[in-house]
Amino acid sequence: MITGHGDDAYQFNYEIVSNFSSNVYNKFDLKDLKEYLWANIASIHSYPEPDALTLRKLIGKKLNISSEEISVTNGATEAIYLIAQAFRGSKTAVVIPTFREYEDACEIHEHSLYFIESLDNIEPDTQLVWLCNPNNPTGKIYDKEYLKGIISSNPNTCFVIDQSYAAFTENKIWNASEALNFNNVILLHSLTKCYAIPGLRLGYITAQKDKIDLIKHYSMPWSVNQLAQLAGLYLLENVTYKFSDYLPESQRVQRQLSEIFGIKVYMSEMHFFLCQLEQGKASDLKKFLIETEGFLIRDAANFRGLDASYFRIAVQDKMNNNLLIKAIEEWTKLSF
Repeated sequence: MITGHGDDAYQFNYEIVSNFSSNVYNKFDLKDLKEYLWANIASIHSYPEPDALTLRKLIGKKLNISSEEISVTNGATEAIYLIAQAFRGSKTAVVIPTFREYEDACEIHEHSLYFIESLDNIEPDTQLVWLCNPNNPTGKIYDKEYLKGIISSNPNTCFVIDQSYAAFTENKIWNASEALNFNNVILLHSLTKCYAIPGLRLGYITAQKDKIDLIKHYSMPWSVNQLAQLAGLYLLENVTYKFSDYLPESQRVQRQLSEIFGIKVYMSEMHFFLCQLEQGKASDLKKFLIETEGFLIRDAANFRGLDASYFRIAVQDKMNNNLLIKAIEEWTKLSF
């Protein structure tokens, strides 16, 4: 991690009443999971499975793919760094604005990096392309058929598609089985976001076996701890998530914020979205919201392609959403 992230509540002396900076699902009830983990706490006296075979088999069963086409990782972030290492020194494109770890990981492993805002601008001889779909921070969702066309027309380029937010959209995006029809596609998946377990760090990669073998060559044993593996098994077997009530609330908040003078909202079909101040800095708005309401938003200035005027919001419960809208409107009246 070179440039840092949002969700930086730990840096402030104020109580955070509602965290709009984190796009992890905020309504998930972890009570049963906590009880299950506590009942199995004695298992930490043993080493975890070095390559999470039991969890890989369960994921494979759920996705209708082979366990050999899966690699379980310490969150999607470990997957990003492993892939960057496996393709060390490649000519690599990153579609921006997006999650900064793709760039950071590639810089560490000496990729020849360039940045594009459209997949139509991929340069010849590009070996690797990073794409977040649905995208963070914009919430953009790429059409499935459009992606198929781009990938098919660039057979010598490997596309790493981060689908960490796939659970939050009702749009049709690739499932792992479909993606395996292409030997130049690697999908990233996260259990962190939809199950609200960022502290446990759990994700996985799906790709054809030769790509998985290449990536696993750089994996260290026991990278996914015992409790994280147990949590994955429990959640996939026992818990379903439903976000149908989440998305309409996001649309409502976006519409109301777009009516505030001086605020531009980049409309999104996700539970999070990007905003821009017509004047002033998002860091000043962030400071105001923390000090007056205990609300934390994501200053988006460190996303490549954005500047100090951008911020991201992930919707919370209706009451706090309304208070946020009111507070932002108050700040604009004081600042503009």
